[in-house]
Amino acid sequence: MWFFRLMIFLRKTQLLILLMLVGLLFAWTAHAQVRDVRKFNRDMALKWTGRGLVVSLAFPEVFTERMRRRLSSGFASRLLVKVVLHDRKGKKVALGLAQFTILYDIWEERYRVRVRGALGKRDLLIRSMGDLVKACGRFDDLLLTQDRKLNASQRYRLSVVIEVNPASKEQRRKVRKYLANPDGRSSVGSPRSFFGSFSRIFVREKDIQADAIYTYRSPYSTLPKAAD
Repeated sequence: MWFFRLMIFLRKTQLLILLMLVGLLFAWTAHAQVRDVRKFNRDMALKWTGRGLVVSLAFPEVFTERMRRRLSSGFASRLLVKVVLHDRKGKKVALGLAQFTILYDIWEERYRVRVRGALGKRDLLIRSMGDLVKACGRFDDLLLTQDRKLNASQRYRLSVVIEVNPASKEQRRKVRKYLANPDGRSSVGSPRSFFGSFSRIFVREKDIQADAIYTYRSPYSTLPKAAD
């Protein structure tokens, strides 16, 4: 009799230990998916150009000491920049996306940077960390793709999310697809269908898997006047 009681006790103990291990694994996984989340309220430069509506923003705080150590060790890093223009109802009315891929060449002692997306296609060779932060810790004139014609009398708000080393395989697949055709010229269907497909990259913050997430939001304001 005591033998069966001992077996039941051992099984319950094993089950308890297993549940504890699963809980620890879940907590570790959640922590690994996003290590750092920071939010800022910041003014952003928004203007009309011959290409369309563009936005500029500086974000040097993304280059933390941990980020700098990783870069200098020769590990490739990606900064995925996602820009959304919201109307008063919170609806996405314009989107922009760009990606910085950074790799330190330990032989040449220089940083190789690949820029793709709404900032165009650029390949840079940068000598120092200071110059790297100047080049990749900001974007200028990032082009927004509009869902519809914007109303000059309405107020809008910009939101920028920067993901450091995004880890979701599904999202990375969608980003690669967009970067291969950032303006949608070869897409089948209307510009609106392209916008709808593009917007699927912009997932909710709680669904983002990355080393760090930096979110910047501007106050609501009317759009600048169109360039003459």
